[in-house]
Amino acid sequence: MAIPAMTFATIFLQAKAPSSAGIGGIAPVLMPDVPVWEVLAFGALNPAVIVVACLMGRALGRQQGQLAKLGIAAFAGAVAGIALLWIGTHLNMPFLATPARASGGIFIISLIAGIVYAWGGYAVGLRDRRAS
Repeated sequence: MAIPAMTFATIFLQAKAPSSAGIGGIAPVLMPDVPVWEVLAFGALNPAVIVVACLMGRALGRQQGQLAKLGIAAFAGAVAGIALLWIGTHLNMPFLATPARASGGIFIISLIAGIVYAWGGYAVGLRDRRAS
């Protein structure tokens, strides 16, 4: 008579508590997934990102040789966007409850979009500098 092989997985599954018990007897709360389009929209179209990155890029464009600082303008815009998202969630705006859980992804998209907005502001600042 052959004894069935006991693998780690079978021992673990036999010793595991019921899945509804959770950790310490508390049932887990399952949250809905955050759609990718919401992460992209909240990251790229955040008004704080647009305003801060454009204004900082424009100010850099008016000065001589400040192109290397566009990353700082994009970072400042992304931080302002996350701050606006945080304020909105603390004001209990219902449309921000789900996307706020993906704030890391929103920050990365805001950073990428901030580079584009800062570059546009930089171009406007260069044009203003040449015109005057």
